[in-house]
Amino acid sequence: MRKTLKKKLTGSMLLAVAAALVIVSLCLLLGTVRYSAVQFSREVADVFTTDVLTELNSSATGSAESAALAVEQTVDANAGLLRIGAGRSYTVWDAETGEAVGGALDNAAVTDNVIAAMDGAVGDSMPLLAARMDIAIPISGEVSLVLDIVDDGSAMRALLWNALLLLCTASVLSLIACAALSQMMAGAFAASAVQTARALRAEHSARAEAWEAMALTLYRPGKPDKNRPENGALDVIAPYLSEGYLTFGAADGGIIAINRAAEQLLGVTMDEENGLAFAQAFPGVPMPDETQSMVHGRFTSGGRRLDVVFAALGDGTFAAIVRPVDGEMVR
Repeated sequence: MRKTLKKKLTGSMLLAVAAALVIVSLCLLLGTVRYSAVQFSREVADVFTTDVLTELNSSATGSAESAALAVEQTVDANAGLLRIGAGRSYTVWDAETGEAVGGALDNAAVTDNVIAAMDGAVGDSMPLLAARMDIAIPISGEVSLVLDIVDDGSAMRALLWNALLLLCTASVLSLIACAALSQMMAGAFAASAVQTARALRAEHSARAEAWEAMALTLYRPGKPDKNRPENGALDVIAPYLSEGYLTFGAADGGIIAINRAAEQLLGVTMDEENGLAFAQAFPGVPMPDETQSMVHGRFTSGGRRLDVVFAALGDGTFAAIVRPVDGEMVR
């Protein structure tokens, strides 16, 4: 049982931890990507303020190439803040011709943001899991240019790898802890189950002994007590019965003992001084004799149909079990 319980606990806990780790990993991935995109946008916005953009618009004069030089000077002056060279580069585009006229020309590519900037709007849309991000800024002077700042995602990937490494380490430790905890819980549950089983077994044994003693008293009665003739069986069984139960002598029909249920069903009361006779308890019912070992019948008492069984006890006495025909017991 302990091995089965251990397997079930270990499997359940490991499955729960694995599901939690998957959810955490997805949240971490999306959160890291979103953080990198927000950080990139913030750094670009901190450099290209309204004043800087106004200055760039004013310097965009002459040819597209000369205007691009002015833009390059501004970008180079803020290369540290923009982290140019550390996974980032920029390209200056001629909005009229769509040609690259400044910046990094080797890896220049027209993106959706560049097209949006050529139409006069800032292009800053970023896909959720984009490996490459860019922000395109329109410059409107005598010459229309587009400054496209590109992030190749290397910093984001490095951050993701570090986070995943930390997550993998935490996962291994969590799985080891779960396995150890499941073994401890399995041991505790198994010990508790064993203790409960022992308690139930002891209780069952005690009840079996009590019922065995009652059965011995009923079917193998000892020598009758002179002061209390033949009532030992009733003393043992009466607390357990909801049926009416009484004993009477076969010779004179005197009631020897009767329980409360029988008194209520038969409408009689045992009088210690005057006693109680069979004819009073069962008016109109013939009393069985010693030649009969068991008699079963029905009669009416107080307007209620009753079922009665007379059984010879073998010592000159009879026992009677009385119950209503409708099955409702006296409580």
